[in-house]
Amino acid sequence: MKSNNPFFSIKERLTLLKWSAEFITIAAIVFVIAGLRYFFVYHFPTELPGIAYTIAAFSSHFLSIGLLLFIGISLPLILLMPFRKLIISISVIAAAFVVSLILLDSQIYTAHRFHFTILTIKILGWKTWGFGIFYFLIFTVLFSLIARNSWKRAIVDKKGMRSIVAAPLTILLLGFTHVTHMWADATGYMPVTRFTTTLPLFYPSTSKRFMIKHGFNDIANRRSLPKNFSPESSGFYYPQKPLQFDSLIANKNIIIICLDALRADVVTDSLMPGVMNHAKESGTIFNNHWSGGNSTKMGMFSIFYGIPPTYQQYVESNKVSSVLVNTMIDKNYSMGIYTSYKLYAPACLDITAFVKIPNLRLETKIDGPQDVYRKDSALTTEWKQWLDTIPTDKNFFGFLFYDVLSVEGYPPHYKSRIRINGSMNDMQKKFEHYKAGVQYLDSLTTAVLDDLKERDLLKNTIVMITSDHGEEYNENGLNFTGHGSAFSTIQMRTPMIVFDPGNGASTVTRRTSHYDIVPTLMQKGLGCTSPAKDYSSGSDLFSSEPWQWLIGGSYYNFAIIEPDKITVQFPGGYYETRDTSYHLINNPALSPYLTDALAEMGRFYRR
Repeated sequence: MKSNNPFFSIKERLTLLKWSAEFITIAAIVFVIAGLRYFFVYHFPTELPGIAYTIAAFSSHFLSIGLLLFIGISLPLILLMPFRKLIISISVIAAAFVVSLILLDSQIYTAHRFHFTILTIKILGWKTWGFGIFYFLIFTVLFSLIARNSWKRAIVDKKGMRSIVAAPLTILLLGFTHVTHMWADATGYMPVTRFTTTLPLFYPSTSKRFMIKHGFNDIANRRSLPKNFSPESSGFYYPQKPLQFDSLIANKNIIIICLDALRADVVTDSLMPGVMNHAKESGTIFNNHWSGGNSTKMGMFSIFYGIPPTYQQYVESNKVSSVLVNTMIDKNYSMGIYTSYKLYAPACLDITAFVKIPNLRLETKIDGPQDVYRKDSALTTEWKQWLDTIPTDKNFFGFLFYDVLSVEGYPPHYKSRIRINGSMNDMQKKFEHYKAGVQYLDSLTTAVLDDLKERDLLKNTIVMITSDHGEEYNENGLNFTGHGSAFSTIQMRTPMIVFDPGNGASTVTRRTSHYDIVPTLMQKGLGCTSPAKDYSSGSDLFSSEPWQWLIGGSYYNFAIIEPDKITVQFPGGYYETRDTSYHLINNPALSPYLTDALAEMGRFYRR
């Protein structure tokens, strides 16, 4: 097609449009074929809804990449710069680049169970780059041939842009995929939800609150376990080996008190005097303790599983119970689960750690005003009443999850404790309200500890007081606030106080983390003699080794945290490195621990 006019005619643009529609459609089909490798490590569902969803989700995911190429590259060029050689060249290169990435990612995923990132490429080395370049050259030649053939057809084809039908088909499949996943996520239909972690950059829609509001919250079905599926059948080994126990070690009661959004630096004599008095009398204070996540879901996951939160989506989608909880169930522990807010959102503990606990109490329900501080108070009362029902010769597990700090709440009479002056900015004023809530939580937690002491239960009970994550008020001046927004020290550090009959009052300054909770309880509370590495990424809290690196998780990204820097990995491959005050580091050197950290993210997927 030749023209002296740089602004081509409508007829010439239509010819280019026909060519682009056919070429991108064929390229999208190649994307789908290239993506079939992901099924090498995926246990295909046997139920019809799961089969239909898997096929639709897989096809629409890769077809939509073609649609994005058409909308984002070909169409703008046709409208603004309709030069045939330019458009064909760019389209061929883009298609070859995409299919090369798909093949590279599927190769990495099937071998290591994590997806392509710049970090993984840097660590895996020149061979990975070599494969990528080889794929790119091969598919550049292939797509050049396809482009030439499509151009010939575009010139002679008088029947219009038949390939455009691929666009509405892709949109239809995408709609089916997202609506089906919203339903499956709310109802816990595992043949659908467990596909989520398989594909790169695949984020199907969820809307638990909407679905629950409109009556799609079948909790019984959401928590039901499939009879024809086990995590091992798809290559997830947690624990990696059958666990061993010493029958001569007496089992202890276990209580975890989790105070949502309680940052480490507010657990002081002035703000939490009751808890600190108990800690100084008979507890161990770990004052350099870190969560495994900066959000409730990921922080809770690290508490109950002791492995990186990068496994969380798989565990949730496949309803894999916690080794810790499984062991207590096997040992016939009574289970007292008391949480102020809903277990099923956002932590999803109802279908993860506690999925095997029957008749699970999902939230605290009260009459009258639904203030969170009132629910927290009711939780404490119900917990004490439940303890009254437990025989003295029976072991029990208690989980108390207080939520008042997440809303900066407190009873009205606590307003007199707030100290605000005119020189404070909005964040500093919010922090003062937060600290009032901390003081209220101290009263509730102290009441629980006082009650345990009065019942003489502390002699055979391990009690842990901690939090899922911290809460930031822009202390670094970088506009990171709340939680889930950064992997800063404030959001990642949490308190940890342990009351263990085998240890007296002490303070531990070395670095510990939530990954150490499961090994500590398994060994000291349940008599497990298997190595901690068989079921956890941590070690006993009372061991002598500090962590050198820590994987922190969020809802959409993760970080590798070291004592002097934090490497944050974002979806799509981008990463950045920050110092301990969370300022960006220019031209940072790669950490020597990155290979170990990435290996830990895939270790439980293979033996």
